[in-house]
Amino acid sequence: MKITFLDVETTGLLRDSRARIIELGFSTWENGKLLRKNSTLIKSVDVVPDNISKINGITTEMLKDAPGFEDVWKSIKEDFQGSILVAHNLAFDVGMVNRELILANRIPLGNMGIDTLPLSRKMLPELSSYRLGEIAKHMGILNESPHRAMGDLETLEKILSNLLESLPGTFDEGVMRLFCLWGGYPAHRYFKDVVQCAFQKKKKISVLADFSRGLQETDPIILEPLNANAVSLIGEHLGEKLEIPFDRILSLEIEGMLPGEVSMK
Repeated sequence: MKITFLDVETTGLLRDSRARIIELGFSTWENGKLLRKNSTLIKSVDVVPDNISKINGITTEMLKDAPGFEDVWKSIKEDFQGSILVAHNLAFDVGMVNRELILANRIPLGNMGIDTLPLSRKMLPELSSYRLGEIAKHMGILNESPHRAMGDLETLEKILSNLLESLPGTFDEGVMRLFCLWGGYPAHRYFKDVVQCAFQKKKKISVLADFSRGLQETDPIILEPLNANAVSLIGEHLGEKLEIPFDRILSLEIEGMLPGEVSMK
């Protein structure tokens, strides 16, 4: 089982269509072994707004010689493909990565993902705030570089390890699958990026879903998408119409297209 922790710094919120990634940090673990950890500035804009620089300290001058997202992604895409993604406010971080992928004419990610925000709410009900810094403070974790990708990333690793009392990469796969579902659809809004791409390309979708509300192993089903609303993906499978709630979906992939790769028209 491969796990990739992710943190991005951006020029704005996901709801702002102009917001872009200006720093990306990740670490990839498999079977208890750290495969790679890295962070990089990304030149996606010509000017970093002053209000953003005040939050994360990233300035326009710092991005002057930084690589673009496309160049960065070519060197890290294999760390994300097939991984369970972990982030604090997962829908934001993966949603921003998908925005960059779509702008680069690449297939968006529909990976299984764990959001430590709802996870912390369930496991630490005594807290009054679930900001990353507040959770870290509660656990005695020192983040020496808050609001920078590597500082937040390493804090995220320690928080999940503390919650599960394990080292990253050694987590039980069945438990991880359950945690993927705990965030529900709000944590996985990025699934709609995959659905929209499938509609545009008139492609079928490979859907891995948990219909048992438990840890039962399931195989992906191939679905011809017909519609998607606020709560469900509707499609045809083996001649039957199915409606699958988004909060039971573990992952989505476009049939015959590898996530993160260049989109063939």
